[in-house]
Amino acid sequence: PKILVSSDEEKSTRFFLKGDKKIHQVHVDTILFVEAYGNYSKVFLTNEVIISHEKISAFEVLLAKERFLRVHRSFIVATDKIETIQGNQICIENHKIPVGQTYKNQINNLLNKEI
Repeated sequence: PKILVSSDEEKSTRFFLKGDKKIHQVHVDTILFVEAYGNYSKVFLTNEVIISHEKISAFEVLLAKERFLRVHRSFIVATDKIETIQGNQICIENHKIPVGQTYKNQINNLLNKEI
């Protein structure tokens, strides 16, 4: 894989990601969401978007389950960045992310845990 992780305790805070012909150091706190994009993934950060030659399943394994949630076949969101959930959509900043039918239970579990 193209995701390089230095050590276990760093895994939770940052990792290196190859994308756009560069290697980016990505701080987990800056990730808003990850979107599957064919054989690539778009990693939406607070200040940029990195297109990585990495499947979304690799991010699902890499990102901590406590902080990230798969909400759709094509999307993983940072739970602390969710602003609103309306029907089958999650709003993060100015992005609207669909919630897949099969992932609705995860959203309900998240809501029940938070309240």
